[in-house]
Amino acid sequence: MKPDLSAEVAVVGAGPGGALCARQLARFGLRVALVHRARRRQHLGESLGASAPRLLASYGLELPASVFSPRPHDHFVRWGGREGRIAAQPDDEDAGQREGQRLVWRDRLDAWALDEARRAGVVVVEGSAAAGSGSGIEVRQGGGRTVRVDAPALVDASGRSGVLTRGRRERPGHRTTALTAYFAGGPEPGTLVAAFADGWIWSAPLPDGQRDVTVLADAEDAAGWTAGVFREAVAAVGLEGFVAGEATTPVRGADATPYVLDWPGHAPATTGAGRPRVLLPVGDAMSALDPLTGLGVMKAMDSGLTGAVVLRTALERPGCAELALRFHAEKERGLAVESAARIAGFYAEERRFADRPFWRRRSGPAPAPPPAPPAPEARLYPAPGARVETRGVLEGDWIVPAEVLVRPGRPRPAHRLGGTNLVELFRRAGGGVTPSQLAEDRPEAGAAALWLVREGFLTAGSATGAD
Repeated sequence: MKPDLSAEVAVVGAGPGGALCARQLARFGLRVALVHRARRRQHLGESLGASAPRLLASYGLELPASVFSPRPHDHFVRWGGREGRIAAQPDDEDAGQREGQRLVWRDRLDAWALDEARRAGVVVVEGSAAAGSGSGIEVRQGGGRTVRVDAPALVDASGRSGVLTRGRRERPGHRTTALTAYFAGGPEPGTLVAAFADGWIWSAPLPDGQRDVTVLADAEDAAGWTAGVFREAVAAVGLEGFVAGEATTPVRGADATPYVLDWPGHAPATTGAGRPRVLLPVGDAMSALDPLTGLGVMKAMDSGLTGAVVLRTALERPGCAELALRFHAEKERGLAVESAARIAGFYAEERRFADRPFWRRRSGPAPAPPPAPPAPEARLYPAPGARVETRGVLEGDWIVPAEVLVRPGRPRPAHRLGGTNLVELFRRAGGGVTPSQLAEDRPEAGAAALWLVREGFLTAGSATGAD
């Protein structure tokens, strides 16, 4: 069947990850179709980290002030024995505006990202996508109309719906539901995270003066009784000063279970046109982090932007396709694995409710403390199992082969720290150099060596025979 639209890349999902991925691919000169299903986002008091402006600036992007507000200076914690206020932003108000964390208005963020894609020349196709036969996808529109989009490369940026990749997810042994409602804001403008017996609450002010309250609970507890579970959680935590009166919206539920896709990053097959057919998942289609990280939107944008570089490399430098796809798989899986280990330790800190099912299912041992810094005159050697391999790394607008450091138990390779080439430093340490000797050459080299010790690539004391 003749397609209604042909493109080099079809991106399914026009959230921040998908729209920015499409925008970047178009700026690389590729013909891109972006499938967009218009819907109102459920706002969960989402935030962007302080590094978001630098990430976006590296791709020529800047968030307009209309899509965010600086996160309040005050953050209140009721978790793991901590009960009170901590500073969430720098004391310097200007620094907080420039580099601090930001609370985002999700509908406006999505609209901005979609507009950036359109300005770059992306063709936006309205409707719901489904996998089609051959190298295309089918987009169902109103009135029973179906549009077929033919493209040798597909990007699944459809979030948790996982239109093209949902069946390959690895989940923990529990399911999490997020229950959200809005309230009129009270006099306290700060953010709040608070634990209770059967879950935890996150609350943040919204740009329009309301306040979002989100309850995270076991899905089996919330099933069929979402409003009741929400009310009980709010009563258990107590939100005096943060909200005024009762909820102003119905309680809405959404799946918030973390997962990671089993995506090995194998080399793609070659189509008859001589170009590889690639299916690349980005954002929440690839992995979703526990909501406790607060990194969901930031991760989606980073995944979409770097995913565009990965896909461009796979399409235009087929000899590097496997390298690029492996880079993407290791980066995304590594972030998910590292995040899960860190978050399990945070859940374990809440000892008041350690015997409750919600907390037992999510708690785990805290990550092992890093080794003590070596003495300035201690000789450094490669740690057991640490070695140099060739992998893909991000360099400008390409994924290129480079030597990196790997070791057992660390899901992501290491390549550079600031301006320091870690492989060169690792090899120099193979001769038993000391931290003070490295610092004499360059102070940043001494700091990088201590980082390699902390991350388990170097050890102090005796040679291991590693090469």
